[in-house]
Amino acid sequence: MPPTTPALLYCAVNGIDNCTNGIGRQSKTLLATLEDHHARLTATVGPFTVYLAAPAPGPATWNHNPDDLAHALRVVQRLGGRIIPLPYDTARPFWHPDTWKQLSTRAAEAAARLAERHTQVLTIAVDTPFAAVPALTTHERIDTVLALFSTSRITERPILDPAHTAWEQEAITAINQHPRAHVADIGTFLTRHLTNDYDLDPRRLTPWPSGLHLADPDLLPMPADQAAAIANRHHIPNDRPIVAAITRTDATKGLDLLIDALAPLRDDIHLAAIAVRTDDERATLFDTYQQQCRAARLNATLVGDFDRQLARALAALPATHVMACPSRGETLANVVFETGLWAQHGGAIVLAPARDGFPEQITDGHNGLLYPPDEDGALTEGLRRALALPEAERERMRRAAYARVIAERDAAGHLFALLARFFPSPGRGAGRLPGHPVPDARQPRSQATPSQLDPLEAMR
Repeated sequence: MPPTTPALLYCAVNGIDNCTNGIGRQSKTLLATLEDHHARLTATVGPFTVYLAAPAPGPATWNHNPDDLAHALRVVQRLGGRIIPLPYDTARPFWHPDTWKQLSTRAAEAAARLAERHTQVLTIAVDTPFAAVPALTTHERIDTVLALFSTSRITERPILDPAHTAWEQEAITAINQHPRAHVADIGTFLTRHLTNDYDLDPRRLTPWPSGLHLADPDLLPMPADQAAAIANRHHIPNDRPIVAAITRTDATKGLDLLIDALAPLRDDIHLAAIAVRTDDERATLFDTYQQQCRAARLNATLVGDFDRQLARALAALPATHVMACPSRGETLANVVFETGLWAQHGGAIVLAPARDGFPEQITDGHNGLLYPPDEDGALTEGLRRALALPEAERERMRRAAYARVIAERDAAGHLFALLARFFPSPGRGAGRLPGHPVPDARQPRSQATPSQLDPLEAMR
């Protein structure tokens, strides 16, 4: 039977059977957008089939969650698609080009198989592990978009791994020479970085801004009494201002910088930080942060596992004055966008360094605060400034943060625009996906429940 419809193949290492970082949140955003908006998308750009490709899930997966996998399966199966597990050598380090080459090769092979069944395949290769997919894809019916959300030159400061940088450079060089390969323009900073530091040909760019599924009930602000109850379960006091942080045990994220900067304020604040242990653990950083807090005599609560309800609670708590993002390198921080929604009725103001993508997200004094990261004591002074804000000023900034996210970060509209560029459809309209809802507690999206099937068996 000849192919009749196009396919979307989304390749990601996080967010399908786990969710531990910003890339995982983007994958969750895609799933939620497809679940809620698929009918309107297909009415506008024409029918298409959705496939997800991920490293073969199992014990080797960072924070493997069978419920996450079952939810992803339900979403794509309802849309006529499936999940494609990509085999790789789980005995080798995951964050290494040898493993990434295996995953990129398997993803390119999966795209080629789909091209035999569909009129066209748009392959979205998410971040560094799939950076080689465009170079490995030659079928005339396959377009690829490499969606880098960061690079080693950003995430490995101050010491770079030459093998990681070389992997990225080879990928960009190949894309420059490939007529059907593209790079997602997710934001101004990263695009400038790729063109200046990796010699990306600007003609290979296609817009696909980083966004949120604005209708997701998970982005609604949590009521203050519920937020207080969750904070109390974690023994987080509310009798003094809280400085919150949501990060992972990665030196680039700068939690050590925040702890040092809070030491002079120890008598006035409580630090509440979610510091998710990474898959390679970078092994003792969580313990190091705890020891650092004790040495600084800091009142602190550190949580080593990701708890999204705690993150929502921290952002919305009236006692939370600051959501600190002390990163040494960051493209676009999801927590900035999410805090803008979670704290709209009360709670945190974001404080971040004036580097990389943060100035793209925050206008100092308007929807958050920035500090000069290369100046001694600047983070401490930024914290003092945030803690001293009058409540009326905090409320004004929270309103501005919410309005900016709603105006700029609509993932449904972004996905429509991307598909409209690649999937030809007679009579297609132009512009934003019409009628997308903003978060509304009265219209919750269907919630995931544990699968009654073996997820791996269901993928075969």
